[in-house]
Amino acid sequence: MEERTITAGDIARLLKRRIVWILLIALLAALATALFTAFVYNRAREEYFLTFVVQFAEDTPFRYETVIYADNLEGAKASDGDFSAIDTVHMAADEDITIVRTGGEGEQPSYTVSACRKYFSDRAQATKFLRAVVERAVQQAENAAREAARMPRLLPFFPHLQQSARLRTCSAEGTGARVMYRQNVVSVTDNGRSPVAAALFCFVLAFLAAGLVFCAVDYPKYKRSKEALSAAQTGSGENGEGDREQNASDAQ
Repeated sequence: MEERTITAGDIARLLKRRIVWILLIALLAALATALFTAFVYNRAREEYFLTFVVQFAEDTPFRYETVIYADNLEGAKASDGDFSAIDTVHMAADEDITIVRTGGEGEQPSYTVSACRKYFSDRAQATKFLRAVVERAVQQAENAAREAARMPRLLPFFPHLQQSARLRTCSAEGTGARVMYRQNVVSVTDNGRSPVAAALFCFVLAFLAAGLVFCAVDYPKYKRSKEALSAAQTGSGENGEGDREQNASDAQ
């Protein structure tokens, strides 16, 4: 009966024939994966962040979400030629810049603004840009409060004054907000993966894949040689049995 299955021993012998090539392919794949993870993947996932507090001279409403609004990013970009290469359109559209508020009710809130590293050439540019973004939003809040203070307000009607309601206007000077940063230079958040772990995983995967490919390529030739050897051994056994029967007949 013709043998149609491949055994574990067959696989081991096929792998042994190509073990040098299999190891070389797996090592190269692991090295490439480690380099890609360390210098491309991880850098794209790293973030720069600044933590700050804002002190207003008056009770100025501050919607901190406006710090990362697209128009605020565009305005900050236009304020300095060093920011011309920063892609604020995709930064806002892809939500690659975020801001969070910390601090409970009645406490001085602090804010942390984070942006993906890939948009900046270095930490110095990121620091300068994020500060410009924050300070522009604070200035916008000041301007809005100043305009609100200048708007005319309708006085209530008092009959005993024997006059109609009047319009009254008031003015306000600059509120003089102060922004204080926790860091002089942006900090880095590492959201990447371990290059060693990635390389180890890729080594195992590449070893199995290369071994499978070589086994598939070499198996037909290996099977033919195995069948030829089996046939030769079978023929040799039949010849030996025939010789023993002939010798027994001659002895009789």
